[in-house]
Amino acid sequence: MANLGFIQHRLGRTDGVSLEVDKFRAILERNGHTVHYLAGNEDVPGGQCIPELYPFHPVTQRILQNATRELKDYANAGELLAEVRAHADLIKPGMLRFIRENELDLIFPNNLQSVGYNLPGMLALHEVIRETGIRTVCHNHDFWWEDSGEVYPTGPEVVAFYEEHAPPTDENVSHLVINRLAQAELKARTGADARVVPNVFDFTQPSWRPDAYNADFRESLGLRPHDVFFLQATRILDRKGVELAIDVLAELNRPEHRAALAEGTLYNGQRFQEDSRLVLVCAGYVEGIGLSGSYEQNLVDKAKELGVEVLWCGDRVKHGRGQDEQGKIYSLWDAYVGADFVTYPSYWEGWGNQLIEAVFAKLPVLLFEYPVYVSDLRMAEFEVVSLGETIAGRDARGLVTVPEAAVQQAAQGVIRYLKDAGAREQAVEHNFASAKALYSYEALEGILDAILAENGLAL
Repeated sequence: MANLGFIQHRLGRTDGVSLEVDKFRAILERNGHTVHYLAGNEDVPGGQCIPELYPFHPVTQRILQNATRELKDYANAGELLAEVRAHADLIKPGMLRFIRENELDLIFPNNLQSVGYNLPGMLALHEVIRETGIRTVCHNHDFWWEDSGEVYPTGPEVVAFYEEHAPPTDENVSHLVINRLAQAELKARTGADARVVPNVFDFTQPSWRPDAYNADFRESLGLRPHDVFFLQATRILDRKGVELAIDVLAELNRPEHRAALAEGTLYNGQRFQEDSRLVLVCAGYVEGIGLSGSYEQNLVDKAKELGVEVLWCGDRVKHGRGQDEQGKIYSLWDAYVGADFVTYPSYWEGWGNQLIEAVFAKLPVLLFEYPVYVSDLRMAEFEVVSLGETIAGRDARGLVTVPEAAVQQAAQGVIRYLKDAGAREQAVEHNFASAKALYSYEALEGILDAILAENGLAL
């Protein structure tokens, strides 16, 4: 059995990287291996923490903003990179200690060596990989060069830094990517081969259902039984396209659509009443890595302008259930239990974790067909309400738009799945079966078996 280490600047949250690391861990541990976590935060019990590695450490964040948004706190790029060097020197000893004390056979950096958010951590780990010769499998969920709108190198020196370290191509390093587009681009840029490992889900776990703990979730948000709850489960950052969900809810609030919803009953037997609300519930936390910070306010302003109600509950929905100083904490899965519909209007995703979660929860999905959905996930033939795959432009706030006809058509699709219980059940059952066949833990277990064997370890 092997000792394996997972390294990322932040773990134990509801973001896709944290969730995928947990899935790898579950499979590896049930097969007898020992898994250790290293991150910049302490959200994972028993994990090792290097505070300087955390993306919101003040030095790490200043470096990130100056390297990827605007060079303003340093006289020049040389001064910026000197602080990268100094901060990496604080991080590196903890990484070496993590490998040595846990007698690790193999490490899995997750995004730290590819996405470009944490330059000091990237430098420190690359040097550790070179100096120790430890076998390394970089799990690259995202790359700094992708058109996600999150990383804009502020000069050629930063580009050169990324090209050297993100990702490393040393002989003891191999690569995993989560879609075919990334596989092809990595090969073109670096010559490195990569194995495509789709994000997966445990389809054998008990389905998420109402229980004594989550029975009050809707009520805790101020929702009534006859309100319609649209769940936006992702983090809140620009590329998630939350503004498109607001557009669709604004369309649904038009009198003729509300009249259609009020005819007869909804799929669950509830009646859509004159005072029923269509509410977008944003359960993910507001992301601040590398971004301008205006996205949330832009969404607030747009929703107010269009008369769409948005509830922000990312502070009450976390990786798992619990309590904090404010009171009860729900898990992300509890949010799905209370929802009537899931919105997934991202215009850039490395994969689509929340899409698969919605499929497992047997909820209908409003979807923008982002590039990786087209290249990788469309083959699953999911039945979704589509906003198409074309961004029409940006509004005065910089928020993306799609053709008006796409919004109108999507509203009709949403109404169908809210009204027609039979069509809804057929769609969600079909989606569940397709995803289970393609994206299960069993599929990942076979891939991990091959990866460990290639590195001289047996699953």
